[in-house]
Amino acid sequence: MPFPVFAWGVLGVNLFVILWGALVRATGSGAGCGRHWPLCNGQVLPQSPATNTLIEFTHRATSGVALLLVIALWWWSRRAFPAGHRARRAALWSLGLIVVEALIGAGLVLFELVENDDSLFRVAYLSGHLLNTFVLLGALALTAWWARDTAPWREPARGAAPWLLGAGLAGLLLTAPMS
Repeated sequence: MPFPVFAWGVLGVNLFVILWGALVRATGSGAGCGRHWPLCNGQVLPQSPATNTLIEFTHRATSGVALLLVIALWWWSRRAFPAGHRARRAALWSLGLIVVEALIGAGLVLFELVENDDSLFRVAYLSGHLLNTFVLLGALALTAWWARDTAPWREPARGAAPWLLGAGLAGLLLTAPMS
């Protein structure tokens, strides 16, 4: 299988995980595994689980698969592309972002921000979760897109773009709780 095909597949798996996460939130199943992480109700595989436990456990399991796929994507990118290639850099960003995503997910459970918590902390935390999710998807899409190009990446000229990007991300993070 060519690297770009694998990269698009990894993006597809992550989209599925995100959609399943939306189902977790919509059904109120975020506390389906109790206050345990990474275990589910203190068990590796839940025994006689309720529906909300199945929904949450499936999200955790597919998130684990997505993490393993992103690790494989990063590893393969190091072998497929020369140092400095854009796809290789985007794969490294993807790896870092999915690790952050896993830590955010763990925090949601361990800080008990999953069920009937309507605190401002939960709102801000979920906004950070959403922002990281979008940036992760962007990094995965760029990995797949740039994998088609075999030329090494050249650093672009510095200008206002990094500042504008930072301001836009900060604005999104600050206004997301209001939507």
